[in-house]
Amino acid sequence: MTVSIADIHRWDAGDVREVFHATRSRAEAAFEAADGIAELPAFGTWGGDAAEAAKEANGQIRKDLDAHGNEALAVAQAAEAAADRIQQVKNDLTQLEADVAAAGFEIDPASNTVMPGPALEGNMVDMLAKEAEREALQARLNAILAEAVSADEELARAINMATGAEPIPDTPHDNRPEIQDALSKPLPEDPQQFNDLWDKLTQEEKDWLYERDHSIGNHPGMPFADKNHYNRMYLDELQAANQAELDRLRAQHPDWASGESGAPSEEWQSWKAEWDAANHTRHGYEEIDKALASPDGLPRYLATIDDQGHAAVSVNNPDTAKRNATFVPGTGQDLTRFEGSADKSEQMLQAALRADPNLRVEDVSVTTWMGYDRPMNLWEAASPDYAHGGGDDLAAFQAGMRASHDDGAAAGPSVNTVIGHSYGSTLMGAAGLEGNHLDANNLVAVGSPGILAENASELSLAPGANVFASRAENDVIGIATYATLGPDPMARQFGGIPFEAAPGAAGPLGLPTVDAHSSYWSAGNPALDNMGRIIAGRTDVTPPTFTP
Repeated sequence: MTVSIADIHRWDAGDVREVFHATRSRAEAAFEAADGIAELPAFGTWGGDAAEAAKEANGQIRKDLDAHGNEALAVAQAAEAAADRIQQVKNDLTQLEADVAAAGFEIDPASNTVMPGPALEGNMVDMLAKEAEREALQARLNAILAEAVSADEELARAINMATGAEPIPDTPHDNRPEIQDALSKPLPEDPQQFNDLWDKLTQEEKDWLYERDHSIGNHPGMPFADKNHYNRMYLDELQAANQAELDRLRAQHPDWASGESGAPSEEWQSWKAEWDAANHTRHGYEEIDKALASPDGLPRYLATIDDQGHAAVSVNNPDTAKRNATFVPGTGQDLTRFEGSADKSEQMLQAALRADPNLRVEDVSVTTWMGYDRPMNLWEAASPDYAHGGGDDLAAFQAGMRASHDDGAAAGPSVNTVIGHSYGSTLMGAAGLEGNHLDANNLVAVGSPGILAENASELSLAPGANVFASRAENDVIGIATYATLGPDPMARQFGGIPFEAAPGAAGPLGLPTVDAHSSYWSAGNPALDNMGRIIAGRTDVTPPTFTP
């Protein structure tokens, strides 16, 4: 399909908008009629089979009118979109024609080409510059013509929908044009805009969106109760798909699946790799099930789940909590080890309650967040790539937590804290750098190799936010600071607030250890008490007993 310059000049966006206004009016009339039937008196004392038949008939008429209104509205939306694009194409062409004339060129409408115009005088440099200008104008013309073809196709689609030659997209019935319009477009990426729309949807519309995208519960800005509802359904589906994969592999080689080693061969190695991966996935989902089991009686919310090894589980509802914390684990922590990280979150929740006896249990929520691709060994952990790849996801999750929070139920905005352990602190830093904004009141770097910032002031955080840091004296991670991930957040020149941690176990000759790196949540460790204070909204942490 081609569209010429002459075609564009003949187009009239106003004519197309008349189609929009006519079909929009038709849709609204159908909706008003449907509402009118719904508001008819319930036949008073009239009873019997005739009354039931009349009610059923009226109900069907209302459904038909509602469906007709939605169809007319879909045509109107298509016509409006086509009119907007047609007008934009005409505006772009008008501007281009003016620029072509100002440059001394001409447009040949037969070939859709920007022509050089009268011969130029001057040196070779001037002539080359003029030719480059002509080529740039030609590129603009080509782009306008390509957009014109797309707009023409959109207009043809609107016409075909109006005549019945093309099916009208299926959407839930809704007599609110603005909602019908929103459901015909991609959902807003912005967490606040998404939350504003989601709150206006009916349950039928929410379920319809889930059927179209089973991972919709991961969308930042969705209330956590709905996240939990849809993500638990999605988890069931993921587990069923994983079990089907295991069954397929077992059927291929039942002897290998039962533990017998196959003869070394390419087939066995390929099968074994698939078998191990499927079992690893199964193990990860089982760990999520354990994290959702609620052994302490506190509700759990499945805030994130997918088939890429990402998950997040909240203890208590972040939307109604006064104090929200998000814990980001680090290197080597995949879903098969989720329960261990979830245990740390539960300990921090209890530490926050101890730090402020006025807080009720439900006032504090802690989320274990594994929503990024984590480095799985020390070699990978030396690179900032994983942090850069996942920083925007953490920033979006925190923005969504802020957007869905019920300030009325919590008597105001919550105090939000993000705790990053090991490489999790590096990811946390990336979430507040390079154009990202991390909407948190407190950042806590624990056992950090660096958070990619040279100074705490570089991070884009909530107004008045504090950056805290702690490292055990015998933590082996101290060797990695200042290497590839930034300076030590504990250092005075970094500009954060350091706090005390127990020294942790030392190795032979007093060397640092891995055990010390994971000791911050051990019973009696002042680091845990300090993290509890920070989550509770306090800043009076105890200072460190050693200088890094």
